[in-house]
Amino acid sequence: MNPIPNMLRTAALAATLFSVATALQAEPLKTVRIGYPPAWSAVEAAIPFGDTLGFFKEEGIALEYVSVQGTAILLPQVANGSVEFGIMTPDLAIIAASKGEPFPVKFFYNFYPRNIFEFTVLENSPIKSLADLKGKTIGVGALSWGNLPMSRLMLSDVGVTWMKDVKVLPVGVGPAAWERLKSSSVDALNLPATQNVMMEQAGTPIRRLELPEEFRKVFSNGIATSNELIQSNPELVAGMSRAVSKSIAACMAATENCVRSYWKIDPSSKPTADNEAQWVRTFVAVNQGTYTIGELASLEGKHGVYTESDWKNIVQKMKDGEQIKSADFDISALYTDRFAKDSNDFDIEAVRAAANAAQP
Repeated sequence: MNPIPNMLRTAALAATLFSVATALQAEPLKTVRIGYPPAWSAVEAAIPFGDTLGFFKEEGIALEYVSVQGTAILLPQVANGSVEFGIMTPDLAIIAASKGEPFPVKFFYNFYPRNIFEFTVLENSPIKSLADLKGKTIGVGALSWGNLPMSRLMLSDVGVTWMKDVKVLPVGVGPAAWERLKSSSVDALNLPATQNVMMEQAGTPIRRLELPEEFRKVFSNGIATSNELIQSNPELVAGMSRAVSKSIAACMAATENCVRSYWKIDPSSKPTADNEAQWVRTFVAVNQGTYTIGELASLEGKHGVYTESDWKNIVQKMKDGEQIKSADFDISALYTDRFAKDSNDFDIEAVRAAANAAQP
């Protein structure tokens, strides 16, 4: 047999594949906006890490980071398509749906399958439980934050009525918020776990008030997009789901590389050389702490997945706490599990290898 024709066919096939690959690489990336309240930072380093590792580009996505002050602002922007994807709590979407006025959005990715918001006090505070907050002042990030309906419900469950038995003040996040606690202008803070780890790392001893187990298990932030985008470009949503899962897996595998890589997304965030070690320790602790509280390490093969029982649970809790008048509405208007398979369709060992090999 003459090997020349086979060699020519092989060469021709290689040339064809090269041409196809080149054409694919030449395809312009689709720029999509991803919103997060209150602001992007190394507090949430996973998605930016995946961005630097090329996970989103592999899906044809170029990310544009958008920061807003709360779910109440972000949810309408996702609904009208001015922001394609939003990371937020589901409370406000549930309230709207219960009134028969659902936003035209669906949550498609369960980002934190456990509650990551906490009530914290100074370590030497006489406040020992949620019930002890009666007559006190609580600082929250902003009155537009989407976690507040669930916070109201937790307090109501122990006999503390929101804005009646307890005063609620918007204090923002970061050092300004922590100073309000340290100066006793608020008695407690109701912020995400990321903020509390950072406060500890900055040298403020705090204590977390115990949350009822039934509330701790309620999922927190998810990723939502518009119904229109799901219908018109499901491949984009599937690619987003997969890239997010890869990003989270990568950050859990190599958290120091993950937080250092944030400097590529926001060069202004890089600290001075004398502050670099502490900066890295802080944000490694923040990200690892969130993964622990969110129980993300147990999600291999189940990243991003919502179940009907998850949603029935949170809806019923909001009904019991009188946050909504009725739980008798179609919860399928709130979420979709259509992209669950896509969220887990990747080689996790290859992702971990890429994370560990990253050069921040």
